[in-house]
Amino acid sequence: MLYQLPNGKVIEISTEQYLDMSDEELEYLIAYNFGEFQENPWFGSVLSKQPRPETPDAIPSLTDIPEDEKLMDPQIDFEQEED
Repeated sequence: MLYQLPNGKVIEISTEQYLDMSDEELEYLIAYNFGEFQENPWFGSVLSKQPRPETPDAIPSLTDIPEDEKLMDPQIDFEQEED
């Protein structure tokens, strides 16, 4: 997550690190001038990231498979079970 320090600089820390941070550690970050000024309001936004490509080995919809190909599937068991 991005956290803006009181001096206006931004640091990237995990939520666990933020929750574990004491007041002294926060003052240390400010005193030693950690972080950067961010002028871009969309920095680190998921909106600016490219969408993930679809997986090539995705299972096709059953409506897209021709009926002949469905019948040729070697894993289909055509025998009916007897009760």
